[in-house]
Order: sequence, then structure tokens, then C-alpha cells
Amino acid sequence: MESPRKQRWQQLQSVFEPGFKQMLLISVLLHLLVPILYYSPFFPKRAIEKPPVYRVNLVNKIVKNPQAGRPEAAPVEKKPAVKPKPKPKPKPKPKPAVKPTPVPVKPKPKPEPVKPKPIPPKPKPKPEPVKEKPKPKPTVSKAQENSLQQRLEQMRAAQEKKASEQLRKDKIAALKAAALAESSKMTSPVTDAPAGMLDGKGDEAGVSATAHVQEFIQQQWSFAKYQAVGNPEAEVKMFYNAEGTLLHYKFEKKSGNNAFDESLARAIVKSKQLNQPLPEAMEFHIFFNLKDMLDRP
Repeated sequence: MESPRKQRWQQLQSVFEPGFKQMLLISVLLHLLVPILYYSPFFPKRAIEKPPVYRVNLVNKIVKNPQAGRPEAAPVEKKPAVKPKPKPKPKPKPKPAVKPTPVPVKPKPKPEPVKPKPIPPKPKPKPEPVKEKPKPKPTVSKAQENSLQQRLEQMRAAQEKKASEQLRKDKIAALKAAALAESSKMTSPVTDAPAGMLDGKGDEAGVSATAHVQEFIQQQWSFAKYQAVGNPEAEVKMFYNAEGTLLHYKFEKKSGNNAFDESLARAIVKSKQLNQPLPEAMEFHIFFNLKDMLDRP
């Protein structure tokens, strides 16, 4: 007599189709092989390419498709077209001199006798002005007071908005002036080099947005050399709107050096307003390397 366990196993075998065991075994092997192959060296993870670090002249315009050139070159100033001087008009020939006709001398008139001045009449006394009674002041209702208060608040808010806008414009002007002063110290190794990028393939005179933002942040950065230990590197993701205002940033990878990361965060906050607008709202992944930043002139 067969045992009940063996009978149940025979019943299960009869339910499954032929070849089910092989299919089940192949499925288990595939599920085990996929993660092994994914984490093996045959499937390396795609790393973000680090763009080369350039010395950028911040006066150059930010463009989408920069041409081939030098990012530190000064922008070429267009000279105004010189208008040709007009030809001098020929001087008119002098007319023949006309002899003046003699003017007859009129006899002097005799002086008239002086008449005595009339005596002015005595002034009449002025009547005293009639004092008017003061008019009663008009009473102001609460509704009128509330309306007046709302108008005053609206005027105050408009003045504050205008003042903040003027302050923002002044900051941008100061940043442009600082960038212009910094660019005056820079000289390109190639004389008369056009403004562009070394790997530029476009047709626009200017620099890439990534190079400009990285240079702008590095100019706001300060770090004591005695704190430099090793060669830390951080990766930061930033998002700027089309007006060149920083909306948010995030450290994708910190360097491990707290002093370096904090100094970089301070420089990014100082760079929340660029010195010129961007072609559009843009997101940047920028690597900041301590050695590259210290080696800048």
C-alpha cells in the first residue's frame, strides 16, 4: 500500500504539463543571472562626463551655440562707421562795392517847455475787511477712512516694490561692473582671438552657460589654503531661471571636506543673481574641484 504523501505527489505530477519542471528551473536561473550580470563589470554604470574647466571672461554673452574661440577673450567692440566729411562749398564771389548815397542832415527840433507836475489827490482810507466765520470741518465716515487707509497701503506697497526692483537693478549693475573690472585683468594667449569655446561648433559669438555659471561662482568663492587637505571634489545641481536668478540647488555628491563644502555653499548663495540673463531656464550639473579652483590665476 502506497503512503498518502506519495499519492499526493503523484496527483500533483499528473496536474502539471510535461516539461513544467524544466521551465521552472530555467525561470529561476534567469532571475538569478540578471542581477549578477547587472552588477558585473560587463555592464558598467554610465558616469556623468566632467566638462573641462575654462577661464571665462564674464563680459562675454551667454549663448546656446558658441562658436570656436577663446572663452577668456574680450568681446570685440564695434567701431562706429566714420562718415565722410562733406566737401567744402565754394565761396561766393564778392559783389562789387556800391557807393553810399549821401543822407541829408535833418535840423534838430526845439525843446518843448517843461509843464508843472499835477499834485496827486490824497488816498481814501481803505475799508476794514469783513472777517468770515470759519466753516465747520466735514465729518469723515469710517468707510472713507478705511478706503483712504487701503489707498495709502497700496501706495506704500508700490513704493516698496519699486525700491526692491531698483535695488535688484543696482545689484546687477554692480555685478556687471565687477565682471568688467575682472575681465580687464585677463589677457588671452592668442591675440585677436574671437569670443567662443575651445570645443565650440556653433555660429554665435559668446560662451556656454555652464562655463559662465561655473566661473561666476568661482569668483565669489573664498577658501583659506591652510584648510586645503587632499583634493576634494563636489558635484552640485543648480537650477536658474531665464533672468539668471538661482531658484534652488542641491549637492549631488559632497566632497567629504566640510570646510570646502561650506565655502562652496556660501559662494553659490552669493551667486544667486548672475550678471546677465540666460537664453532660457536651465539646469546645471557642475563639478567643483579644489585643486582646479586654487590653481586659477
